[in-house]
Amino acid sequence: MKDLDQTIVTGNKTIRFRPSEVRPHLIVLYPQAQFKQIPLSVGSVILGRGQDADVHLDDELVSRKHCKLTFDGTRITVEDLGSTNGTYVDGNPVTVAPLGPDNRLQLGTMILKVEFKDATEEAIARELFEAATTDALTKIANRRTFMDRSLGELALARRNNYYVHCIMVDVDHFKRVNDTWGHQCGDVVLKEVARILKEEKRESDLLARYGGEEFVLLQCGIGPEDAKKSAERLRAAVESHRFSWDDTIIPVTISLGLASKQGEFIGKIEELIAESDKYLYIAKEDGRNQVASA
Repeated sequence: MKDLDQTIVTGNKTIRFRPSEVRPHLIVLYPQAQFKQIPLSVGSVILGRGQDADVHLDDELVSRKHCKLTFDGTRITVEDLGSTNGTYVDGNPVTVAPLGPDNRLQLGTMILKVEFKDATEEAIARELFEAATTDALTKIANRRTFMDRSLGELALARRNNYYVHCIMVDVDHFKRVNDTWGHQCGDVVLKEVARILKEEKRESDLLARYGGEEFVLLQCGIGPEDAKKSAERLRAAVESHRFSWDDTIIPVTISLGLASKQGEFIGKIEELIAESDKYLYIAKEDGRNQVASA
């Protein structure tokens, strides 16, 4: 018997489909190490930290039974179950709310979304996910991933009155490296800088390649002075590293701009990036190879 076309309403979009062809999946976007895709059937599932939850999420800030997702065959809704730290959609606290592919669901520090997939898409989803979220050259998070994941970090910092720090990093005189030793040498320098930053940052820090020779780092849960020390440690690590190309030593340093906000004063991530970029400009104008902040 041939399937009859049905529809799914996702935000402002209506998708026509046949039940045998596509169904919704819950995707864990962050932390990347916990990536998973959970198919959703018609009915409800409980998300939480407890072993008795239908979907187990390993995050200490997620309640044992945190929220409920319901798929009625047409729409998906999320309902908070009285969680300690709240359920957020696109950074806003919700009690009951619709959930579509354009939304981001935050539980604790975890970021999730809904996608509609067929069987073939399911099989290759992991590979596509890594390609979409990782910078191809440096193998760290890309700009889009940074923007997505920062939503959860900023919302958590606001709720708990934490400090959040954005550090913009620029490789000094990078054009000179490309012009003198070639673009292959430039690529090697970028990969090495990314590796150093990744090794020197805290495990909980969010690092990404922002574009070109710029990197961005988001830190939470430490004070401004510790953030400055952390930025200075990154600068010193790059300065002391021996970069070489064809047995020639390549002088490489970085400039850093640090912006800090706390609790209710934390705005959008774009505002934090703009402020840290302002300090980065000051660091470069004052001679490079330094950290500039308030």
